[in-house]
Amino acid sequence: MHRFKTWLNEIFNNHDSVVGKRIGYFLVLLIVISIGFFIIETTPLGRQYMAYFHYFDLFVVTVFAIEYLLRLYISPRKWSFVSSPLAVLDLFVILTFYLSVSNLVFLRSFRVLKILQLLKIFRYSEILLGFFKSFKNYRNELKIFFSTLSVALILSASGLYYLERSVNTELDTIPEALWWAVVTISTVGYGDVVPITVAGKFLAGIMMFMGLGVIAIFTAIITKMFIDHFFGKKHHVCFFCHYPRHDFDARFCKNCGNKLDQDE
Repeated sequence: MHRFKTWLNEIFNNHDSVVGKRIGYFLVLLIVISIGFFIIETTPLGRQYMAYFHYFDLFVVTVFAIEYLLRLYISPRKWSFVSSPLAVLDLFVILTFYLSVSNLVFLRSFRVLKILQLLKIFRYSEILLGFFKSFKNYRNELKIFFSTLSVALILSASGLYYLERSVNTELDTIPEALWWAVVTISTVGYGDVVPITVAGKFLAGIMMFMGLGVIAIFTAIITKMFIDHFFGKKHHVCFFCHYPRHDFDARFCKNCGNKLDQDE
């Protein structure tokens, strides 16, 4: 039994092994084909083969369910596994299939959530998974950015609402003004809501210039994350002082001087 668990762990958790790679490629291929069929189903040609697509969906969800149960079986901490984001996503993808085939009409709308299968690809890609895990190393920068952005949006929306509520029928509420603020600061500019007073236009001009700065700052943060992750620091913790970030070729901890475990 122990050897069987070890073998399963090698398949599902070691993406460098030959079998692990093949299993990962197979599951990614299933996801890609399944999403392709999902798109084709909306065409006149696809509607003629809905029954075949349904059988393929049943096969895919069965494979995913077996994978989920095997991962749960080999996990040493069951609750930690069940509550982990990737496991929740796996279970959600499985449940959306059964909800979509339910007799209740409102539950069939869950079928559109099948597109979440694409997110499962992150599980089988060490590069993508590692990159998104590195977000936690920049949470302070992201907190500052989104906090500042939220304050700017709320202040701008509230200001435009009070400047134009009496003359602009498109701005009857602050939530409507908030939509305008999001569209303006992102520099998208749909044009469905526009200011008509001089003061409102002046505020809109300020928001447009703020939008250029917002995009530049967010781009800089993501670029810094990308460069640090792939070309800069190695995100593993020193065994002695728990300092988390070191150069790729570092042999000793820059904080305490102890030798790093190069195998981590």
